[in-house]
Amino acid sequence: MTGKWGVYRRGERWRRSARRAWLVIRTDTHEVVQFDGPVLELMADSRTRFDQRLAALGPDVLADDFDEGAFLRRLREDDPTRGIGDALLDQRNVAGIGNLWKAEACFAARLDPWRCASEVSDGEALEVVRAARSTMRRSLEDGLRTKPSVYGRAGLPCRRCDTLVLARGQGEQARTTFWCPACQS
Repeated sequence: MTGKWGVYRRGERWRRSARRAWLVIRTDTHEVVQFDGPVLELMADSRTRFDQRLAALGPDVLADDFDEGAFLRRLREDDPTRGIGDALLDQRNVAGIGNLWKAEACFAARLDPWRCASEVSDGEALEVVRAARSTMRRSLEDGLRTKPSVYGRAGLPCRRCDTLVLARGQGEQARTTFWCPACQS
């Protein structure tokens, strides 16, 4: 996983050099910039229906008509021994959740990201994906101005309980997972 996305208000200074911008999407009010991306593939809308990678994607977490039932079906069809944090990153289960959003959603839902998906109730799974939707939508509105509760805070006190935030690699790709062992037990 390389590259970094940034969302800026139109005219706002980017946090990285414009030379590192790989893709810029502009609206009347915002610019979405992808820096240092390794691959960019563009395709005609008609081709998207036949692309197997796109067909395998789970429901879009930010879609207005997000299908919670499809998310739960895909989650339950996935490896039941997999940690819920890792399962949330699998774009086949739910499309759009990245490492930051996984950590923050698990924290908001008070859910241990290491718990096996099979041990997470449907209600808990929906609570964590709803937390992800909420924080991601808020970020779209404020340009990621909200300070993370646990993401990137390993070794610092939890903002909720003062226990030190932990971090370690999770899943086959060993993506760093941040969590509070007291709040998320």
